[in-house]
Amino acid sequence: MTTVEIEQLGGRFERFKAAISRGLLRGVFRPLLGPPNTAAFQRRCVGWLSRFLPARGGVVRDRTMAGIVPVEITSVRAAKSAEKSPGAILYIHGGGFCVGSPFTHRTVTSRLAFESRMSVWTPDYRLAPEHPYPAAMDDVECTYREMLRVGYTAEQIVLAGDSAGGALALGLAIRLRNQNEARPGGLMLLSPVTDLDRNSASRPSANVNDPMIRGDWLDQIFEWYACPSDTPEHSPLKIDLTGLPPMLIQVGDCELLLSDATRLAEHAARYQLDCRLEIHRDRWHVFQLQARYLPSSRAALKTLAGFARSVTQVPDALEDSSIKPNEVRAEFT
Repeated sequence: MTTVEIEQLGGRFERFKAAISRGLLRGVFRPLLGPPNTAAFQRRCVGWLSRFLPARGGVVRDRTMAGIVPVEITSVRAAKSAEKSPGAILYIHGGGFCVGSPFTHRTVTSRLAFESRMSVWTPDYRLAPEHPYPAAMDDVECTYREMLRVGYTAEQIVLAGDSAGGALALGLAIRLRNQNEARPGGLMLLSPVTDLDRNSASRPSANVNDPMIRGDWLDQIFEWYACPSDTPEHSPLKIDLTGLPPMLIQVGDCELLLSDATRLAEHAARYQLDCRLEIHRDRWHVFQLQARYLPSSRAALKTLAGFARSVTQVPDALEDSSIKPNEVRAEFT
């Protein structure tokens, strides 16, 4: 296991923009997610606010179906054949299992597609509370099966997701491992949920003043998702992780789910997994969503794209998946 702390050295202007983003999240976004608001209300709010997080240019989007699951496929526009990757990313959007869609996360998926030259498949999976566990997990697996059907091998597919989407990506990797199937090429987890315990006080980082999410929202979404506590694919901190693919985890040090990420990395180390944990200083939950405004967020996504290319063994993989513009504060194995 390798852990690095990433300093945000983007200059005075980025610090100013980061402060504005943090204030807007705390004042506008955070109050809308959680009790007493309904799932339908939260979805409308997130859909509207996502319009301020635009996709990157230079990509095209297509629609397909994986069984009954709508899927959005994002790929780079008119890429030279030598630049294209034979691999693909299965990106699972976050939103606490109850909000979000491929549209709300285009700022991330478009940049991953552009930087990696890989197609990014984003399933529009069923949401809780109307569709509790295992609906979302089954839809994600169905999308993965469709990717295999059209010709990708398991090793050419990178599983990725943010927040609850990270839980689903990790859960899919565990499900595939338990079914003795070939493992995917890699795992990319952005601020993942790894502990579905509704008692948020059980998190060492529970008292962090996260500008984006609230503890009572976690209570609400875990109740809506209704996953049994003994479900192996959603109990990564309690089970043997042997056989999982190489893993890159990114998390901010100012977020409620910080300990979810650090505990996962520590647990992965017990099983000698290839795992890199990046802790980004002065950043919040899924800060990569602010890539339109923050160079540090764009740099983090470039790191993810480089990792995706390297683990799928693309010949022209990026030489170094580390974040170039930022300083590594500490590194240890």
